[in-house]
Amino acid sequence: MDHPRKPPILPTSVSPPPSPGRLPLLGTAAAFANKLTRRPLRAAIVLALALLVLIYNIGTLSVLRRDLGYIFRPLWDTPEPGFNIIKHFAARGDDDNAAWCAAHGWAARTGGKPVVVDAVPVSSELDMLEIRWREYAPYVDMLLVVEANMTFAGTPKPMHFAAHRERFERIAKDAGAKLVYRAVTDFEPNLPSGSFKNEAHQRQVISNLIAAERGSGAIPPGALIIQSDVDEIVSRDTLKLLTTCEGFPEQMHLQVDNYLYSYDQPLNDGGYWRPRVVTVPAGGEAIDYHHGRGADDMLAGAGWHCSFCFPTLEDMRAKMTGYSHNDRLTSTRLLDEKRLRRRVCEGRDPFGMWAVSGVTVSACSPAQPS
Repeated sequence: MDHPRKPPILPTSVSPPPSPGRLPLLGTAAAFANKLTRRPLRAAIVLALALLVLIYNIGTLSVLRRDLGYIFRPLWDTPEPGFNIIKHFAARGDDDNAAWCAAHGWAARTGGKPVVVDAVPVSSELDMLEIRWREYAPYVDMLLVVEANMTFAGTPKPMHFAAHRERFERIAKDAGAKLVYRAVTDFEPNLPSGSFKNEAHQRQVISNLIAAERGSGAIPPGALIIQSDVDEIVSRDTLKLLTTCEGFPEQMHLQVDNYLYSYDQPLNDGGYWRPRVVTVPAGGEAIDYHHGRGADDMLAGAGWHCSFCFPTLEDMRAKMTGYSHNDRLTSTRLLDEKRLRRRVCEGRDPFGMWAVSGVTVSACSPAQPS
């Protein structure tokens, strides 16, 4: 943020050769069977242990298949190419925007502040959404949110945002921003585990909504569109930088620090690259709203990603069963309240997967309410 030794000399075998007419394997099996016959207790113990091993392997087969797929991923997948990292400098205290922008290789804006659009899919993360929008309040002009009446897995769920829309209308009004909402009601039901079909459809709905707002003139050329999931929050300082300077790439990823369960449990893994900012082009090129790689440039230290940061365990269980990575849920035991609470308090992966980075664990009492 790395003497060869001679191999040991092994003794040669002194076992006599197999007798003529008898295969070694059959002879060994016959001898073992004779011993089991003479020792019923030993036979019962061996058979019981074999049965336990079989039951354990059947119960963990899906776990092994899941984890081995991730462990050996470097053997069958191509690693993500490196990014051109743009160092993020804090704002100067003297309001010298030209010098601040120049430190990043950019220039101070000569025109007015660009329109800033936050486009985000929402499931049930209302508290996280409020944190996000209050962080964006001084700079955002349009809050564009899309939610569905089903989970990505295709199971029915409440329309949480619609039920609490008044709460967010007040936030938008306080920020002087326009709130644009779209409900998705045509998800495919009961998708197989691990399917991204409904998630891709929802992101396409956001793309279409952005196109419609561009067509109406509400999103003009030069506007900045923040593309990130609701728990991937761009910092206010980053928004100030992006609205003060110009000359950065038309598409630029925003590196955010990772946290698990809570903002006091950071992951020490170098951050996360998926959030990005897109500058609306002057032409009619479509803007594709997706969660993959869209550029080679990335601004460092741009915000925070708090994964599985929910107020209740029930919210957490809903995500585990309903989002596109629900193939990681190999057993309903992972949803058990005591087990899940313990993993949260210890900073361990919710699905019991192998840890890939260290977690600073906060004090967490099992007696706390869920």
